[in-house]
Parts: sequence; structure tokens; C-alpha cells
Amino acid sequence: MRHWQAILLGLLASTMLGCVSNRPTRSASWLDRILHPAGPVGPDTIQMDVALIEKPLGDTYLNIDLWNDTDEQVIPLENKAVLEDNGFRIGQIGGITPVGLQLLLTSERSCANPRRIRCLQDKANKLVLGPELPLCCFQLASEEEPAAINLEKAQCTLEVTASLTADGRTKLRFVPQVFHGDTSLLPRPAGDLSGWILKEERAVERYTQLAWEVTLATNEYLIVGGRYEKPRTLGHECFLRRDEQNPMQRLLVIRTTRAEKPGDESTAPVAVDGKSVRSPASAAQSGYTTARGSRR
Repeated sequence: MRHWQAILLGLLASTMLGCVSNRPTRSASWLDRILHPAGPVGPDTIQMDVALIEKPLGDTYLNIDLWNDTDEQVIPLENKAVLEDNGFRIGQIGGITPVGLQLLLTSERSCANPRRIRCLQDKANKLVLGPELPLCCFQLASEEEPAAINLEKAQCTLEVTASLTADGRTKLRFVPQVFHGDTSLLPRPAGDLSGWILKEERAVERYTQLAWEVTLATNEYLIVGGRYEKPRTLGHECFLRRDEQNPMQRLLVIRTTRAEKPGDESTAPVAVDGKSVRSPASAAQSGYTTARGSRR
């Protein structure tokens, strides 16, 4: 009898412990960040689904295979040459999403923090392209003599400004910019013009000579990366990091949509973990990120 009593007490204790320690199954919080974005909603609101894909440096798909499915002529020839000289690689994908790209976008390992940004027309947004660099060194190629640039504590970003076209597409204007140095408290006018406030700011270099524009229709993707074969260029510094503990290569993916009313998350179902999910770019088709830095 005592033997059976001991067994029953053990089972009861195990059950109670299980009730206390049992945790709900992990939710797809990375998907929820896209499904429930913050920001303005209305007929003039633009939604950008943004992802920063990460793969080991020199990844074959990011450097070769993906570009076989990409239209790199989306950039006018006069801009394309200077962007290539400065290490940027830009392309557009329409129609069916390449399988390789969809697998990367739906993987938490390669795309940990996709997000949806809602913004008003002509309002600039900053997209971070990777962790801060202790020292960012590159040659700025131009029509004049190339300039050697060295920036300490550098954060590479793209400033993107969106506007709507008459035919319902979305025009995106990009300006590469690098924040650098320490943060300083500087006096700036208050938003309501009631006085002055101290605002944290860093020095920033804006490379307007490398600006470019792309117009996207619904469900089209823009991809932006760096040219592996062009070290010591700005594009290479933005997207390829040889000095991280695990050398990493990144690729920016953007997809634009419209939200006509609250709760309208437009777009077709996509496959996530083998299931059909009604989401916009969900992850299968979009994302953004504040970059994580190298994995350990």
C-alpha cells in the first residue's frame, strides 16, 4: 500500500509541477509585427514591408543565383554605372517570388526581424543596414578624383522616401547615409514651436550623388545589396562585413502595399511553416529589420 501511495504522490507532484512550469507554444511574433503594424492608415498611407536577410559572407545565392531572377535594368543607365562603381547592386522582382528568396524570407534564421512600416507620402524613413562599424573605410567613386572616406563608430543606413504615382504605383527614393561618431545633445525647436528642447543627434554624411529612384507596382520587390567583388566601396561596407565574428552578408528586401482602412492588410496568402497564412508580405514576401549583428 505504501508503495502505491508513493507512486500516486509522485504522479500528483509531477502533474502539479507541469501545470506550473508549462509554457504556451511559441507564437510567430515575428509575423505578428507585420500583421499588426503601427502608424497612420488611410488612402494616402504607404506600407513598406522590409526585411534584412543575413547569410554567411560569400553566399552563392545572394551573390549569383538570386540575380538570375532579378531585373537589374530598373535603374537608369546614367545612375546604374555610378552605383556599381560604389559597390551597390539593385534589382526588381515581379510576378512569382523565386523559391530561394521565399525560403529566406520565411526563415527566422536568415530573416529574424521583418517588419511593416506605415508612412505618409514624402516622409523620410531610415533603414538600418547592419550593426555599427568601429571604422567604416571606403573610396567614394565620382566623376572627380576618388575620395578616401574614414568614419569612426559608423552606422550605415538608407534614407527612403515614398510617394504615390498617378497610376497607383509607389515611387521610392533612396539616399545612402552614414551616421558616425558619438551622440551629442543639441538644442532644437520643439515640435509645437513652444520653445527649445535638447535632442540626441549624431553627425551624418548623406551621399546624394548616389541617390536613386525605383517605382514598384503591388507585389513587386526591390532588392538592394553590395557587390562582393568591390571591396572598399560604400555598398560593400553597407552589406558585407568581413570583420564580424561570423563574417556576414546582408540583402535588403522591400515590398510596398496600400492600406485603405484600418485592418486592411492587403495581399494574398503565403506559405509559412507549411501553412497558408493571410498576410501582406508576411515574411514570405517582405520584411525589415533593425539588424541583429553577427550570430555567435
